[in-house]
Amino acid sequence: MRILHIIPYFYPAWAYGGTCRAAWELARALVRHGLQVAVFTTDALDAQQRTGPAFEVVEGVEIHRVANLSNRLAWARVFLPLGFGSQLSAAVARADVVHLHEFRSYQNAVALPIIERQGKPFVVTPQGSLPRIMGRYALKAVYDQLYGRRILRRAARLHALDDMERRQYIALGVEPARIAIRPNGIDPAEFDSPPDAAAFRARHGIAAGTPIVLFLARVNRIKGVDFLVQSFALVHKRVPQALLLIVGPDDGYLGEVKRQVNALGIAEHVRFIGYLDGKEKLAAYRAASVYVLPSTYDIFGITLLEALACGTPVIATDGVGFADFMRQNNIGAVVNFGDTAALQAEIVRVLQQPVPELAARSAAGRRYVLENFGWDSIARDWLPVYAGCAVN
Repeated sequence: MRILHIIPYFYPAWAYGGTCRAAWELARALVRHGLQVAVFTTDALDAQQRTGPAFEVVEGVEIHRVANLSNRLAWARVFLPLGFGSQLSAAVARADVVHLHEFRSYQNAVALPIIERQGKPFVVTPQGSLPRIMGRYALKAVYDQLYGRRILRRAARLHALDDMERRQYIALGVEPARIAIRPNGIDPAEFDSPPDAAAFRARHGIAAGTPIVLFLARVNRIKGVDFLVQSFALVHKRVPQALLLIVGPDDGYLGEVKRQVNALGIAEHVRFIGYLDGKEKLAAYRAASVYVLPSTYDIFGITLLEALACGTPVIATDGVGFADFMRQNNIGAVVNFGDTAALQAEIVRVLQQPVPELAARSAAGRRYVLENFGWDSIARDWLPVYAGCAVN
């Protein structure tokens, strides 16, 4: 079976967030399960650079990249790959199933009539983009009128990451039987040999005994970093030696966060590291005393999986889809978004928890994630979804 994935950004454009990583991990895991996998995407890499070449095969995944009109616009999430449709038609013809990633995109608008004309079944993975949030509301309403409703109506299957996204589909009129719930995951092999936390602290001039509260995500308003900063100012009064480490690329909100830090008088206790990936990212998790994902809305929260797999305690808000998994399996704390007193209390509780209790809970969280969220097992669960689409 041949699966064609269509996505605005792909390997190795990790700066664009978890959607890119999830699509790559699923694609290469499907290859390991014997499927043929092709990807049509753009040359987006990060705020300053494009990636290439126009075609390559990586770990069995065929990657076709079409150049964006503007890399600056691409970083602002306006992807305009010229000639995308003319190159896509032949790829759709060769596919048994087409898999669309994201919901409202130029790529999906171009692909939809080609898919319809050729009568190909397709799957949609919105990755949290179903609600009309984060601005451009009028444009999103127009897109939904022209393409979005057709995509939801004509898709063979609609992919939800969790029950939160399943409920979003149902609110839009999708029949529950057409929804397939499959979570995002991690590559357990990445976490076999955890990097040296002490070396990370030394590289960044952080003393060995300093408690670290870690934020690791795009610095965007929706990620709730301002809520975390406000809460950390309260934490600092209880645990004066604590350090807030903000790791991630600026996604339009870094200047505002820095102004907030200065206004609260905690600049000496907040460190901005910028974007990290690979072993250095895992080292940041390992060095942290607690990882916090304070998002207003985050359909899944793959960084929580990564932190847990590194043995790091986690706290999330009720706006994060993975929070349900955390509650049900007692592997982390969940607070209501905006409740600074509750977030402060949870952070302090973790920082002051006795070491044996903390170690036991961290080990349980690591074991749960490694046993239940490996990409090979998730990809195996995708096989009947694709097979069902292909025969319908």
